[in-house]
Order: sequence, then structure tokens, then C-alpha cells
Amino acid sequence: MRVTVAGMKANLGVAGVLATATILFASTDANAADHANGFGEKGQLLLSADRFVPVFNYASASITRTENGIEATDSRSGSGLSLLFGRSFADNQDFGVPINVHALPRVAFDVTIIPRLTLGGAIAFGFGLGGTNETETVAGSTKTTRKTDAPTGTAIGFAPRVGYILPLSDMFAFWPRAGLGIYSVSASTERVNNNNVITTTRMTDTLFSLDLDPQFAIVPLEHFFITVGPTVNIPITGSRSVSTTTGSSTVERTDDASVFNLGLNAGLGGWFNVF
Repeated sequence: MRVTVAGMKANLGVAGVLATATILFASTDANAADHANGFGEKGQLLLSADRFVPVFNYASASITRTENGIEATDSRSGSGLSLLFGRSFADNQDFGVPINVHALPRVAFDVTIIPRLTLGGAIAFGFGLGGTNETETVAGSTKTTRKTDAPTGTAIGFAPRVGYILPLSDMFAFWPRAGLGIYSVSASTERVNNNNVITTTRMTDTLFSLDLDPQFAIVPLEHFFITVGPTVNIPITGSRSVSTTTGSSTVERTDDASVFNLGLNAGLGGWFNVF
């Protein structure tokens, strides 16, 4: 996968800022702060809906393919504001570049194995219900109707992570989390030519990323919390497998793929004392 020097510097710069912020918060005298309604004590199972409200997302995605010794990169970037759902690159249904899997809401679980230290992970899942594309052509008294399946897509991801809860006051805490994410996205499209021959293209994206997730937790009462904070997802490596079938002929290829995401998200959760 080709990574430009400027892009790598920008990604490392973002990671450096977040790491510095985490160190500064960690150096705070946490003993002087209250325990945020008991949030982060040993033996808690924390269940949460992460990125439930992806308020802002900026993403940059690309596909790099090499044919006959020539390397070509298709890239797309954009940002969006939302109160209920995030923007992805599936809006135009062409799947020219990977969808922004990092904007998907997810279910997460974490355990405080010792006071304040959390180990856990998040599971993301999204899918399209499909449909039908219909094209109607009228030439004189002849009407021709062509039907194909609408583009469909399914995304699933798992992101194991480690975190540390720093109580700030009676109702607030800082919960920086970091981990690795693996995502798989499958998509299918159909196109029909003038001879009514259908071409089916199936794509599978496999993406690995470094996930930085420093969140501020609002704990208005015991066993309940709200999280608000930035997320940064830095691509490590990725690939796209493409299979194109026209009639009885099938052509396959593999390209490089990547998705970088910077977002501001909110979520909510609760915890139970398990040991």
C-alpha cells in the first residue's frame, strides 16, 4: 500500500497530540479528585453503545491498483455533521472506495481488571437490505424494462482495546482508550449493458487500523455514564478483493485499500459489579 510522506506525518501528528494529552491527564494527581460515582473501581463490567451519536466525521479513503506496471490511486475525502447517524462513502452506492466503517455505531464491553485499568473491545456491524434497480426504455411502441439488484453491503468489525479511567470530579472522568481494529466489508453491485448482459461485481475490503479513542465520561449517577470525545483511526494496512463476472467469464484482482477517520462522537453505557 502506498503511503505518502505528508499523509504519514499528518497521521503521526494527530497521534502525537492525543498521546501527549493522555500523558498530561495521567500525570494529574487523581487521588485529589473524587471517584466519579464509583466509575472505574475494580471488578466492573462496563457495557456501552459507542459512537451512538457520531456528531462529526472527517474521512479519507483510497484504493490503489497496479495494472501493467502502472499504479493508479482513487481517493476520496469528506466530512459531515450529524445528530443521529454518520456519513459514509456508501452515499453514492458506487463503492469506488471503502466505506467509512469507523463511523458505524458499535456495542462495547470493558472490564476493570484492577482499579481504573480497563480491558475490552467493541463490535461494529452494519448491513444494507438491498432492493431493485429498474430502467425503462421506450422506443416508439416498444418498451424495454431492465431490472438488476440494487447495490448491497455488509460491514463487521472488532476492535480490542485497553483503557485507563481517571476520575476528575464527582461526576466526570477521563477515559482514554487505544487498540487495534480489524474490519471486513463485503459489497455487491450489478450492471446491465445494452445487450441485456448483467455484470456482477463483488468486493471484499479487509482493513486494519490503530484506534485512538480518548473519551470524557459524564457519570450523573452510579452505574450509568455518557461518553463524549474524539476518535482517530489510523490505517495500518488493508486490501480489496474484487471479482467481476460477465456471463460465464470471471476476472479477479486484489488492490490496496485504506481509510483514515477523525471524528467527534457521543455514546452511553452502564456497569455492573462482577467481582
